[in-house]
Amino acid sequence: MAKKAFYFFTFCMVQLVFTGCTTYKLFGDGRSDYSIVVASDASESEQYAAAELQNWIEQVSGAKLPVVDASAAKKGKRLIVGYNQLTEKLVPEAEKPNARDDSFTWQNVGSDIVFWGGSKRGTLYSVYSFLEKELGCRWFSSTASVAPKRSEWTFKRLYNHEKPGIIIRDNCVYDVRQHPVFSARMRNNFISVPGLKEGTTITGSAEGYWGVHAMGYFVSPKDYYATHPEYFSLIDGKRQSGYAQLCLSNPDVLKICTEKMRDKMRNEPDFLIYSMEQNDNFSYCRCENCQALADKYGGQSGLMVWFVNQVADGVKDEFPDKYVGTFAYQYTRHAPKNIKPRENVVIRLCSIECCLLHDYNACADNTPFVEDMNAWAAIAPHLYIWDYVTDFYLYCLPVANWKTMQSHIRDYRDAHAIGMLEEGDYQTNSCEFREMRAYLLSKLMWNPDADFDSIIIDFSDGYYGAAGKKIREYLEVEDKYLRREGMHTGCFARPTHEMYSQEFIDEGFRVLEEAKAAVAGDEVLTARVEKEEMSLCVLQMEINPQLGLKNNVDKLFKRIVEREGISKMTEFRPEVTAENYIKSFDKLRSENEGGQVQTAE
Repeated sequence: MAKKAFYFFTFCMVQLVFTGCTTYKLFGDGRSDYSIVVASDASESEQYAAAELQNWIEQVSGAKLPVVDASAAKKGKRLIVGYNQLTEKLVPEAEKPNARDDSFTWQNVGSDIVFWGGSKRGTLYSVYSFLEKELGCRWFSSTASVAPKRSEWTFKRLYNHEKPGIIIRDNCVYDVRQHPVFSARMRNNFISVPGLKEGTTITGSAEGYWGVHAMGYFVSPKDYYATHPEYFSLIDGKRQSGYAQLCLSNPDVLKICTEKMRDKMRNEPDFLIYSMEQNDNFSYCRCENCQALADKYGGQSGLMVWFVNQVADGVKDEFPDKYVGTFAYQYTRHAPKNIKPRENVVIRLCSIECCLLHDYNACADNTPFVEDMNAWAAIAPHLYIWDYVTDFYLYCLPVANWKTMQSHIRDYRDAHAIGMLEEGDYQTNSCEFREMRAYLLSKLMWNPDADFDSIIIDFSDGYYGAAGKKIREYLEVEDKYLRREGMHTGCFARPTHEMYSQEFIDEGFRVLEEAKAAVAGDEVLTARVEKEEMSLCVLQMEINPQLGLKNNVDKLFKRIVEREGISKMTEFRPEVTAENYIKSFDKLRSENEGGQVQTAE
């Protein structure tokens, strides 16, 4: 018996060695013997994954692989997409993933390559991972993709398994939020996955968060104040009729919010978390009952948790798989006492007061936030972070947080955050280095421990071409001048902030001019580099407009915004537009020597 076992073990080892040494060819000279296999009952996301695999392999190789049903697929020469009967047969140790699980695996079994993960998104992510890691495909923006041409691609042994560092990943920048195809490629699971029919998305494929500041939506002064002023904040002896807060101790307010939350979950079921969050101001209720509850539970956050817990209790029987979310924001940012959020409550902690330029553990300005985050992490069953990564006073201003974004995301991960909203230029395309920032955030939310420098090099060389090295040098210029000793800033820095100096502007323009020289003759790459000069243009015209006019900075700004179609420049000030900037610059020029300004040598 022992001899038979020995021979069987020896046979298996020999087979393993020879299998590992065999070379398989996926394609060569524009042809392929492979087919893409997907089950007839595969989810639409998995069918979309098969279509994406077919599309990008064709772009790389010139070979269009047929997509066939798993029941009709012949043995060998197969790319098997999704967990199905073939996956079970070829990889018997694999377990069927939960549909929502974004984790994935791709591996070869002989000549076959099998891709599987959760049916909502995981399998699709496995395909994108393979296309990136093995074939060199890249998706730098919704309009900039790379499919490197290859005459042949072969393999011997393939295996890759990944799982997300953050479960819910909301890359809240305009290019990702507005383009589901690009969003899926960035593994942003906050919005729905694209459908097979162009321009559609798949119902139920998002880990979405419905609403924000929703209390004002559920109980609005417009609808209730005339008949029930007691529903709203009492401040200085008067119930507020404007955009204030609700009187959370009022039982009718609780009843209305609970009923409307149930209605919202029934009528808009394609979300995971539903907002029951305070309005965006500090006008909380000072009535005797609200204050008594706040005193009992450790402040306004305790009153908020007390209220939201009751809403969560009121919906959990009908909606056991959904969550009620509330803010830990501004006056509710601190953790409460003597009360904990319910299991179906999500706490969305906001970092709006934090310094963007430093690691949390290396900046006294950030110590209160760290203390609050740790306190919430100790009591909240589900913590969700709302983070800020750009400048909301003026989107285009330089924000030198390149070396802190990763450490911040790691800290959120270590605080057991289930989700993360990285708020950038969600309204416009005017943010500096918006494509690189979005790409970096996507990679780091998926893997907070990823090699930061490798991501930056990969993007800058891929998106800016021969100018990539100079782009990286420019980031170091930002780091040198904007993060110099004593500098701190949040997400509302103004052009007059002391970190912005003429020396920084001069050095920045110098490096970006050299970057443009490196890609001279390439219209697309030149435009990509030139767009990054827009922030310097605005700073120059704010700090020293005469020098800006002398150097034709106003004309450069106009050329950029017209080419890029930029209009909105800030979050809340509708009068601050690119068009109005151009008008003000034109006025300055007309007032300065009759508009006859020579270009500086």
